[in-house]
Amino acid sequence: MSERVKERRSAFSLLPIIMGLAVLAGLTGCPDDPYKADTWTKKLGDSRESERAVTELEQLGDPSAIEKLGETWDKQGKPVRLLQVIISLARPLTPEEAKKNYVTDYEASGRPASWDRALPFLTKALAEVDEANPRSVDSATKAADALGEAKLADGLDVLIEFAQKPLTKKLIAAQVAAVRAIGKYTEESSKAAGALTKVIDKEPPPHPKTAKDRETGRALEEKYGLFLSISGAAINALGDLHVASSAKTLVLSIFRTPELFMQVRRALVASGPVAAEELRKVLAGTHAEVNQLFKDKHLDKYCGDKNEAPPDQCQSVSAKDFYPAVVLGDFYDAKAVPELLAALKHPPLPVYYSDDQPSPNTQYNAIFDALRKIGSPEGAATVRAMWMGKAAPEAAPRPGKAGKKGGPEPAAAGGESDLATRVLAIGAYPFLTRDDAGLEDLGKIAADNKADDGLRQEAATAFARLSHNGKDISILEALAQKYFDASAKKRAEAGGKAKTAADAADKEFAKAKKLLDDAKANALKVTHDNSKSVEDIKAATAAAKKAEDDFKTAKKIHADAVAPFKAADRQAKDYKGYARGFQTHIARIEIAIRCKQNIGCYTDSLKLTPEQAAKNNVSYIKDIKDWTKDEQFGLVEANVERAMLEIGKRAGKDAKLTDILLDNANSDNRLIRQSILLALPKIAAVPCANCEAKLQAAIKAGEGKTTLGDLNLETTMMKNYFGWAGGKTPSSAPVQKDELPGTAAPKPKK
Repeated sequence: MSERVKERRSAFSLLPIIMGLAVLAGLTGCPDDPYKADTWTKKLGDSRESERAVTELEQLGDPSAIEKLGETWDKQGKPVRLLQVIISLARPLTPEEAKKNYVTDYEASGRPASWDRALPFLTKALAEVDEANPRSVDSATKAADALGEAKLADGLDVLIEFAQKPLTKKLIAAQVAAVRAIGKYTEESSKAAGALTKVIDKEPPPHPKTAKDRETGRALEEKYGLFLSISGAAINALGDLHVASSAKTLVLSIFRTPELFMQVRRALVASGPVAAEELRKVLAGTHAEVNQLFKDKHLDKYCGDKNEAPPDQCQSVSAKDFYPAVVLGDFYDAKAVPELLAALKHPPLPVYYSDDQPSPNTQYNAIFDALRKIGSPEGAATVRAMWMGKAAPEAAPRPGKAGKKGGPEPAAAGGESDLATRVLAIGAYPFLTRDDAGLEDLGKIAADNKADDGLRQEAATAFARLSHNGKDISILEALAQKYFDASAKKRAEAGGKAKTAADAADKEFAKAKKLLDDAKANALKVTHDNSKSVEDIKAATAAAKKAEDDFKTAKKIHADAVAPFKAADRQAKDYKGYARGFQTHIARIEIAIRCKQNIGCYTDSLKLTPEQAAKNNVSYIKDIKDWTKDEQFGLVEANVERAMLEIGKRAGKDAKLTDILLDNANSDNRLIRQSILLALPKIAAVPCANCEAKLQAAIKAGEGKTTLGDLNLETTMMKNYFGWAGGKTPSSAPVQKDELPGTAAPKPKK
């Protein structure tokens, strides 16, 4: 049989099967393609298939499904799940993102944004929100976030209208999201900033601390918390917009809601140099709006939490100087130095009172810190005079308890700086001076056994930050030796009769503990022994109770007996710690002697290991071989701090070092990062192309590390500064989580 005949016979034998399939297809229709969006959009209205259809549409990633999903979302009461899928489909994808998410249709070319398709549903979620329906509120929150991401011009008015609705506890999360979204509209920054300003400019509700009773206090706390949430979000959003015109509003908000000061601080620095000018006016007393606010609200006085104290019992506060000084330090601009120095003529006062108690700091803390950060030599002479006690501000009242009849006690006359002021001035001085003036006096204060310990320690640190002479090391060695001698004396006390008594007491205490344990074990055993009588159980329980009473007595006797040893032992350790502190200061002088004017040598300190630092100091620190790894690392910290101080004083001469400092600004070590941050703005050429990005990376590296909260805040301030310094256009880096206020009503600070 030929091959042709075989092929024909095979074809005729399959004909019935082929015809049968054709008939079946004609009866049932062609099956839907599961890889097409319209296959699943048809099933959105089917209660049995709806959930799967939504999931399949999300996985397919085809924006053509948005309209049908939106219609279903509206019909089903606006469930947030459907709106999330709509937002996901509207979001653009790069080819890499499409591949990562298995959106195969767009792996080659990527997926363009389809926000215009989603816009009707996003705006409807906001315009028709039902605050009694949690699903509707959740949808509104998601919609607001999406509009901020999309930055669609047609969405801004809806966001503004929504953000300005009356505040309610049920709606606050969505309103905060709307305010946050407004801050993303950088292309329409003027309009967005105007809307945010209206939110911030609203008069705060009464503060909870003014409540007459507990019930009223709870009601006020909720209202005040909602106000702080929306205002805090608006302040952060203004900071994102970088609008100079917002500076005045932000400055006023410092004093209206000091609870939000950290957020205002970030936003002010992000607003640029106009904000610094506003703050300088406040410090100089020439800011008309702030002056009027203080006059109307009596913000320069504390008359009790309920504001009921008579005028003669009210206490003066320094908020008007404190807050501007803090923020001016973040601008690193020497133009502010005259106003800062002038503010030092005002008496040091608490920043605020809480429950009639003064704040731990005065405005001087902020002023000296700002001078330290700016680092201008213009303030050196005034600051030196203050720590030397030769020039002082006007006589200052001693902060006292508010409401006390007769008011605060007057300060002693004599024109000398108080101790706290001298300590603060000494701490700032090394960052200002450019010569050795006052160095010898600092050494004398550090060596004065009659001087206050805090003053001596600050003087020793300042001395080590300034000295570059090997002869000065002997002063620190002598100070260290005094504490070593004191430590040895206490160690001898701890090792003599006190140790013998403590050892004997430990033995007696151990016996008493064993008796108690045995009595408890016996009572437990007897209680669970069925052969024992009630009398046996009572006797065992009584014995355990007596042993417990005896143990309490033994515990008291033991504590009294070991107290002398413990006290001497603790003091011996403390004195040794003080001695190590003075020895560590030697490393600050050592690097100045070793590096002299070699800037590369100072930069190399950032690569030092503890072993290398110890080796560098072996000729100055006699017992360096006995130091632990942690103690050796203290030498590294001291070297880096002094190195960054020297680099910072060469302002404008070493811009090439900017990248090296930026690359090390992610250090988790507090002293090292602070030292780098102090030097960086002094040497970096502005505008700095990569400063924002590298500082943002440092902030990212510190996220979630609670011990780095303050460091990340300072790093954020510097990132905001470099955003506009030198005329640079700020980037749109994302706001960090810790910059955003919670949507729940926070507990207001007093």
